[in-house]
Amino acid sequence: MKAFATSLVIQFRGDLRNKGILMVYYFVPIIFYLVMSSIFSLPGFESEQNLIMAMTVFAISMSAFLGLPQSLVQARESGVLNAYRVAGIPSWSLPLSTIVISFVHILIVALIILISAPYLFQAAWPDSIPLHLFFVAVVALASESLGTLLASFVRKQASLALVGQFLFLPTILLSGIMFPRNLLPKPFQYLGEVLPATQAMKLISNGNFQLTPLLILIAITVSAFAVSVIRFRRISLRA
Repeated sequence: MKAFATSLVIQFRGDLRNKGILMVYYFVPIIFYLVMSSIFSLPGFESEQNLIMAMTVFAISMSAFLGLPQSLVQARESGVLNAYRVAGIPSWSLPLSTIVISFVHILIVALIILISAPYLFQAAWPDSIPLHLFFVAVVALASESLGTLLASFVRKQASLALVGQFLFLPTILLSGIMFPRNLLPKPFQYLGEVLPATQAMKLISNGNFQLTPLLILIAITVSAFAVSVIRFRRISLRA
């Protein structure tokens, strides 16, 4: 456990020195949040979206689909997975530690949005702060598990950005972050149901958690992470 904690600290420090990681975890989500929130708060511009929730889901999706896979593929290319195997460390430790570090980054940005939005853009506070933080955790874990699964199938960073867009762009367009989903054609609405962000926008209604979206997000988390562990184990054995 001590070795695992040490690896988390090392990985977190490494992320803070990586400009590409900082870009997708912090710079782009925060700039997007500031720009879009400024538009949503303009006089006469009425949005049905919960500002804090929508911007948080955007930040989670970008981090999970563009940031986390980049960290994992970099680790594979640099031989970290091989080092785990030689040292007798289970192969699942690499995706698990990456998810934990990614969650820390996500939580920091989520807190920035939560604390600043009511003062900068007159956004409504969540009815329950603990409930909102639980929402962040559930959505982040589901999204990160999918991001981990993505990284288990991509070998090179050169192709990662393009492949990551297959998850990130549909998330932005089909989940209801930017505009109500009922404006989309029915086939696109059905397609968007498989995305964690779509279930995230349904998760809290009138200050209460909804059971069905919660169960779907848990199912996505468990199944995607389980398949990722199997994939990384096979990759480690082939190395």
